Amino acid sequence: MKSYDLIVIGAGTSGAYLAQRMARRGHRVLVLEQASKETVGTKYDIFHIEQREFSRLEIPRPKGGDAAWAFEFEKNYNADPLTKFPKCQMNPMVGLHMHAYTLLLDELAQHAGAEIRYGARFTDFLFDDGGKICGVKATENGEDTAYSARIVADCSGMAAAGRTKLPADYGVETAKLTDEDMFYVVLRYVTLNDPKDYLDGSTFWAYYKSWIAPCADPHGAIIGIGACHSFDYAEQVFAEMEQTVPLPDYTLDHIERGRTPYTRSPYSMVGDNFLVSGDAGNLTKSVNGEGVTSSMVQLQIATEVLDRALKLGDTSRRALWDINRKYNRTQGAEFAMLRALLVGVVNAANFDEFQYAFESGIISDELLNAMNGAPLPAARVFDAVKGFAGGIAKKRIRTSTVKAALAALKNAVAISDHYKHFPETPEGFEQWCAKADALYQKIGKIR
Repeated sequence: MKSYDLIVIGAGTSGAYLAQRMARRGHRVLVLEQASKETVGTKYDIFHIEQREFSRLEIPRPKGGDAAWAFEFEKNYNADPLTKFPKCQMNPMVGLHMHAYTLLLDELAQHAGAEIRYGARFTDFLFDDGGKICGVKATENGEDTAYSARIVADCSGMAAAGRTKLPADYGVETAKLTDEDMFYVVLRYVTLNDPKDYLDGSTFWAYYKSWIAPCADPHGAIIGIGACHSFDYAEQVFAEMEQTVPLPDYTLDHIERGRTPYTRSPYSMVGDNFLVSGDAGNLTKSVNGEGVTSSMVQLQIATEVLDRALKLGDTSRRALWDINRKYNRTQGAEFAMLRALLVGVVNAANFDEFQYAFESGIISDELLNAMNGAPLPAARVFDAVKGFAGGIAKKRIRTSTVKAALAALKNAVAISDHYKHFPETPEGFEQWCAKADALYQKIGKIR
């Protein structure tokens, strides 16, 4: 039986990123990918990465002419339901072809020394006499195989092939995603019929959770909508949006449909000799459900911890705990806070109140920048409070909506503070989880 330091389940962006970083540190790495090389990373064609993320995450930045490169833009508009008062943030974005970029990351992992086996489906774990993971079973070309490993990382995507097969008492949540835990995304690839409508940036309508953005075709665009519950519900919301949003005249080319996790990540992402990441760990942004770079943030932390653990010869849950602590106290806390705010505001406000919030300036450039991680000046918070008060006086905002927004803010502060006090060690973890459960019960889910 072949032996490895690390076996990664899944050769998507997360799995390839982790494999490369660990192989560069001299570890023996095997990646098992159930898809073929020709079909890996084909759930969607296009995805976006903020330009600043390439250097921060140490990932390749394709240029025009490269197979993975699709387009670039800087202007990002956030618009009211009637698109009369759009706000613009300058944030350079790079559009990439998912399949080509996945292959690029796979090739970098292989150049670093990792072995990738396509058409190899993980089927189960191997456990030692003490009940700890010591390898995996897989099926390749119709034959069963087995490999031993000191650590197994589940980067298998939404199916969470590894996480959901863990023993219930292994310290990592094993529940599968339900219909209510996912974001249903419908992407319309279109050709714009009038040259004056060609896009110089993207526009996002928070009320509808919809957007329009450039695509690889300079004469085209992608019109996207995301919704909870089902694809049918997403289409229903899109039909409503078309009645108020002044979309450009277009000809539909084709439609892509897909789902992404839209729920919190497991409280613990590590067990004895085990890590979960990517969509398998629900590591998606609270604002839009995108997860490529947010997973990489966690994997930067994981690389350092896994490297140290392997060199010290201790890959137990306790030895890997710093992945939980460092992630949950930073990006985990940020995502939890944003989720609480979004749930409260989006569930409470109606069409007219969203429109007034843009018209009156309650929704400002500073507030929107804060949603992307920028600091929010205290004076701007005070202005927003005054704006809400003025809206009530003018009967443009309901008192119930303001109460819901304030409750959401309170919940957001509470859940963020709780994550920032994630336990240093596994001791106290169960108590921390109990309080987190109670806070999420108050927050609820987006409708």
